[in-house]
Amino acid sequence: MFLSSSSDAINSKVDISNAVNGSGALSGVPHAESLIAFTESANRQTSDLPEVRRQLGKEVGTEGMVDAAITVSIFRSLNIAADCSGIRVDDDWVTIAAELAKLTHADRFATAENSIAVKDRIKGM
Repeated sequence: MFLSSSSDAINSKVDISNAVNGSGALSGVPHAESLIAFTESANRQTSDLPEVRRQLGKEVGTEGMVDAAITVSIFRSLNIAADCSGIRVDDDWVTIAAELAKLTHADRFATAENSIAVKDRIKGM
């Protein structure tokens, strides 16, 4: 949702489904493939993180790589804090979250199990 909103704010078109589910090449996001690789590696803490980080730095510069790292860490910490505290998704957001998860195929990720209401809505679609 944040990617969609920030894209609208700068009058840019982003294919959210491709950004999440595709290679990123068709997403409309500059350097999408390297950003996706970095995000995946950072979240999964894979052994190739140093190389992926270097590649991203080559493409977007040190400041851009640091911005990407900050963004990844903020989103990760928000998810962890919400999961740990038991915060539930408001009823108004359940349908939106479920539709977005289906649209982007994000429902295949383990975190889709974290909200029972969203998980149930996805199963009902």
